[in-house]
Amino acid sequence: MKKNFKKVLSLFMAFSMTLGLAACGGSDTKSSVAEDIVNGDFEEVEEGSWVGWTRQDAAFNFRGVIDADEVNGAPMEKSGTYFFNGTSGGNQAMRGTLTSDVFKLGGNGFITFKMGAGKNTEKVYVEFFEEGNDTALARVTNDDCDGVFITDHLITKVVDLSAYIGKNLYIVITDNDDGSDFSYINVDAFKVCTSDDEVAAAEAEYKKQIETYGEKPFVEDETSNTIENGGFETGDLTGWKTLEGTALVKNGVVSTGQYYWEDRSVYGEGEYYLDGSNNGAIAENLTGAIRSTKFTLGGDGYISFMIGAGNGNCYVALCDGATDEELLVMHNDYFSDPSLALTLLRVYMDASAYLGKVVYLKVVDANDGGGFAFLNVDDFRVSLTKDEVAALEVEQMEKAQAETYTSASYDDLAALRNYYSNYPYPVALNSLTMTSFVPNQVVDCGTVDVTAYLTEAAAAYGENEVQDIAVTKVTKGDAEITEGFEAVDMSEPGFYQVTYGASYEGSVVESAFTVVAMADHNSVANGGFESGNLAGWTVLTDGWSVVDGQAAGVISAENYWDEKLPYNQAGSYHLDGWNNGLEEAATWQVQSTNFTLAGSGYISVRMGGHAAAVHVYLADGTEIGYYKQNRFNDANFPSVGAGGSWADMATYVCDLSQYLGQEMYIVLADEQAEGWAHAFFDEVVTYYETAPDYENSAEEVPDGATGEPVQIPWQLAANSL
Repeated sequence: MKKNFKKVLSLFMAFSMTLGLAACGGSDTKSSVAEDIVNGDFEEVEEGSWVGWTRQDAAFNFRGVIDADEVNGAPMEKSGTYFFNGTSGGNQAMRGTLTSDVFKLGGNGFITFKMGAGKNTEKVYVEFFEEGNDTALARVTNDDCDGVFITDHLITKVVDLSAYIGKNLYIVITDNDDGSDFSYINVDAFKVCTSDDEVAAAEAEYKKQIETYGEKPFVEDETSNTIENGGFETGDLTGWKTLEGTALVKNGVVSTGQYYWEDRSVYGEGEYYLDGSNNGAIAENLTGAIRSTKFTLGGDGYISFMIGAGNGNCYVALCDGATDEELLVMHNDYFSDPSLALTLLRVYMDASAYLGKVVYLKVVDANDGGGFAFLNVDDFRVSLTKDEVAALEVEQMEKAQAETYTSASYDDLAALRNYYSNYPYPVALNSLTMTSFVPNQVVDCGTVDVTAYLTEAAAAYGENEVQDIAVTKVTKGDAEITEGFEAVDMSEPGFYQVTYGASYEGSVVESAFTVVAMADHNSVANGGFESGNLAGWTVLTDGWSVVDGQAAGVISAENYWDEKLPYNQAGSYHLDGWNNGLEEAATWQVQSTNFTLAGSGYISVRMGGHAAAVHVYLADGTEIGYYKQNRFNDANFPSVGAGGSWADMATYVCDLSQYLGQEMYIVLADEQAEGWAHAFFDEVVTYYETAPDYENSAEEVPDGATGEPVQIPWQLAANSL
């Protein structure tokens, strides 16, 4: 009995010792204790698994061992090729520990390492333990991470453990932060020092890092009429003081050449601007505020700057330099998703009531939720005179007109020009502009006097009305006509582009309209939108974006989003519900020209999106057909082949043969829908000599997930009337 008891007790003690040693660093016996920190610099990579360290719970996945030189714009002063980055090793909200193997402390007993992020010092830290004792000998936190200036930087830390030389120790790195404000840790270069010189070198390195990356001295001259670094052209936040939060930070100062949403330009000024999101590198739910240097408002009291995004409670304020009272507040009232979502738009602030007062500008992001909960700003100019404002207005207008780059996915440049054409300028715009435009026309094939349409056009230079308006050319495809505009031969059906211009004291401004020449009345005009605009269609909805007299919304993109999802457009253009300047929740309608139903009495329309619908009316307004898109399916993203369907259009065939010979029109509609409320249309065909073979017809598109061909079949649409 005693013999068996001793045997069981012996086995239990051996098992307990094994568990205890494993929990303290993964070693099996004391004889295997390393003489130094195993893989303290993370340079040993073994088939995608940890060497010298043991992970517990969700954080600290081995994939976080990376060789990057920067993280979120912060330079990594790593010790070798690799270091551990918390966001690469798991989602910010993930928690867990990483424990080193047990090692015998030698040298002079000092340990150095590098630490980044870990802003919440109560929840993210590095601790040192003696084997067999669960009380930490030392805890190190990253007090230097302010989330604004020092963020992901690997900052050198020094730990004095000289009282434990010769002891068996192990390291535990803990991440208990499930938030989103630098709620992870970056670590590298755990090393036992062998001399006091190594300790001194590490302490000197720390001091240099704080001087290099930390907040610089904030110097201001209240008597100055200007602010420092109003355009962020230093490439950082020099001249700006953080008031609160971490939403507006150094790594938000980015190049104006940087695209967002893959191919969208912000159209900023100079080389840099402040981006409150930086393509997602800065969490959207963060808030914060910064201010400029103080200045005495001079000139005629005008201030101008550029602003983008900032949906909700984001704004720029002019503040009293003595009391901090917000004197004037300006939001981005022209925010529009997607046409002007992040685009920088120049605005003007009349602060003449505060001339001679010491003031400063404050940029505020107080939106901690909702879409576009961040702010972009650039090019703050203060103490402007009326003459300087007038010159800046013209400069900005001409810059927008001269831009050539535009996104393939969104007609953002057209929206930008429309913004500057309609902005309520504080000083009369001293630029030659068209103030009224010739609308698109639909005519029967024959001879057309295009000069007769110019009665609709008007132009002005500042406050002066301009009378000299004339047609300059007519084009159809590659053919160009430069004279005889009173009798243009339009006997061939198609699209004729008419360019006209206004002249004033050597300045010239041009615009254009489309004439759609029709050979018969069995088809709607411009059913495939191949004019590149809405010629032949009447917008029935207020608030639709209009640029130089042209209703927006027709674009040439064949795909959308980073995944290159297919629109399945026919030809070169389609009507895109993202590009008409209306919010997603809004509804809209466009109406075709009248046509006489002939042939087989079948018509077809390509439509996609959750909110798409087609209405068919007789000429007297009697509705005879109502057809809704039925393919939308927000599943298996981004695979159309696996049944997902978003903006991809399919051909819907409608049997209207009982109305043969009658005159009618079509209305394309975006209607109320839960969630994804968009609509897309193309290829409205109203004449088929014989009934289309919809059962055996389909379009082929590349799948967004695999790129492999996918068939989108035609279908007979159900009339819901």
